Amino acid sequence: MSQLYELSEVAEQNGKKGKPCWIIIKGNVYDVTKFLSEHPGGEDLLLEYGGKDASKAFRQAGHSSDAEKDLKNFKIGELRATTTPTTTTTTTAPIQVQPTLKDQDKEKRVSSPVPADDAEPMKKSSGFLCCC
Repeated sequence: MSQLYELSEVAEQNGKKGKPCWIIIKGNVYDVTKFLSEHPGGEDLLLEYGGKDASKAFRQAGHSSDAEKDLKNFKIGELRATTTPTTTTTTTAPIQVQPTLKDQDKEKRVSSPVPADDAEPMKKSSGFLCCC
């Protein structure tokens, strides 16, 4: 059985301040610290994903099948299933609508603050209605 890691444990190993650089790809945890200087894309690219899920970036980079095979050499474990970023869900409470206006308040909102005979008629200009 493979070593299981919490997401928080992986996040601590971000390659900064002398710490190892661990990344997550497809739920597997890899220690790429020794590979940083050898990475064809440069170590900064790996450090950008240190302590994080790099699955999408790894897939989008179009790595060769050899790169995927070599990745196995750096595997140190797996991300505990309950902490996989893609499995987290959020739930929201049902929305409750309650009336906030009393009947008197509704009448106040409908009545116009400007007398009807003071309002300027709408003018037609270039095919669009205009209030000026």
